[in-house]
Amino acid sequence: MITAAPTAAADPIVRTRHHLASRRDAADRVLERAVHLAPADRLLLEQVYRHGLSAAEVARLTRQPTRTLQRRVQRLLTHLADPLFAYVAARLELLPPETHPVAQYAILQGHSLRRTARLTGQSLHRVRQHLDTIRTLARHT
Repeated sequence: MITAAPTAAADPIVRTRHHLASRRDAADRVLERAVHLAPADRLLLEQVYRHGLSAAEVARLTRQPTRTLQRRVQRLLTHLADPLFAYVAARLELLPPETHPVAQYAILQGHSLRRTARLTGQSLHRVRQHLDTIRTLARHT
């Protein structure tokens, strides 16, 4: 009886290589977007995705609870996956100049609207107006 040679999809070595390559690609995408984050957030993602440390290892090094670091990494990944984040990261220089500080602090770095207002020296109302402008541009692009 002659059996067919295993296909690439059925070969566990090929599947493992493909899985590792796709994980590396995903890590590279995370790190590319992480350049827009606040330095502490960027450093955390670099420790996990570039240096391969687990959240437990980072927690031990920083003396923080493991679960806190795991939630923080998950929150950052969710933030990086947001389409508005991707839009602003790719087109920041094309946005109206007066919206840049709000885009940087509120959308890219994930600060609250109140903190963004304090950091930019603008009123909360003005920060909301800039965010509305950015969201409208993102929807129509």
